[in-house]
Amino acid sequence: MIYLVRATRRHCMETIDDMREADRRELEAAEGDVKMAVLRGWLGSSYCFAARDGRGRTLGLFGVFREDAHWWCPWLIGTSALDECRRDFVRLSAALFPRLRERFPNMRNYVDARNERSVRWLKRLGFQFGDPEPYGVAGLPFYRFWIGGEEECVIRL
Repeated sequence: MIYLVRATRRHCMETIDDMREADRRELEAAEGDVKMAVLRGWLGSSYCFAARDGRGRTLGLFGVFREDAHWWCPWLIGTSALDECRRDFVRLSAALFPRLRERFPNMRNYVDARNERSVRWLKRLGFQFGDPEPYGVAGLPFYRFWIGGEEECVIRL
């Protein structure tokens, strides 16, 4: 069983301390400082929750922050405990995602091309992907992914 609670600093620290290796590598490549990236994500998000299991473990954090007037930026960071609940997590995210889309219809972000599990999950949710491109402080290949936003242009001449 997985349940969601409003994320707190404690959830952030638990996630930082037990982060999945693929997520740690992704944050290091994109941001450099993993701890600061997690705390900035938590503080800067309009919508930020911690996923917990029936044993009280933090499985990870996810949130959405405003990028600009048109786009929202979704993010998720998992702990090693998330891998033990993968099926429940996939079911929960499939059920929750349509509600997120109602509130945040245009979402985009980048994902480390090495993070194959996250790429598969994002595709399953319906995100579209660009070609890999250098991104972040390390300049490693990342995919830009997005959903919605086809009408980004607001003025036509």
